[in-house]
Amino acid sequence: MSEHLWVYIAATVTVLVVPGPDFVLVTRNTLTRGRTAGLATAAGIATGLAGYTALAALGVAVLVSASTTALVVLRFAGAGYLVLLGLQSLAALRRGAGGRAAAPSPSRSGRGAPFLQGLLNNSLNPKALVFFFTFMPQFVVPDAPVWPQTLFLGGTVVVLAAVWWLLYVLAIARLSALLRRPRVRQGIELTSGVALTSFGVALAMAA
Repeated sequence: MSEHLWVYIAATVTVLVVPGPDFVLVTRNTLTRGRTAGLATAAGIATGLAGYTALAALGVAVLVSASTTALVVLRFAGAGYLVLLGLQSLAALRRGAGGRAAAPSPSRSGRGAPFLQGLLNNSLNPKALVFFFTFMPQFVVPDAPVWPQTLFLGGTVVVLAAVWWLLYVLAIARLSALLRRPRVRQGIELTSGVALTSFGVALAMAA
């Protein structure tokens, strides 16, 4: 495994930085709710990855990945959740355009909701399942104990994801001053709403 570790790390980083539903969600929550919400969302994503790591080490999710029905259910659940998040963003845009309070309420800006969004968004993403149970096993050496290698490889993903999202949130949090401009806030909600809804529809229609 050691001679291919850098290949694994490079591929993992590439997967992490390519924009997807997690990217859109972290960006929206950071820019509209602040750095704390962005970090909470990122923590939820990392927790979801840690959960997949544990399942992979136990071998439980091998059964899920081998089940066509389970994958279909997971795909539609993830798609539905993405569409829900997208519609929530579009609803927030409509409320703002209607002259209602632009600032999020304390319950919406708290740590719980963004963390749960990040956790569900990642846990219901079948691409994460495919990564952990088709790509990652290629770097496991058959002649050595499997579960310690799986924990190490999965833990590497979690650490890389945590570092990436931490740096990303801290970087874009500097743009928070732009939130004083209503048009910028509306643009964020519109872009994230359309993107998340599109991701959800594309996921539902995937073969």
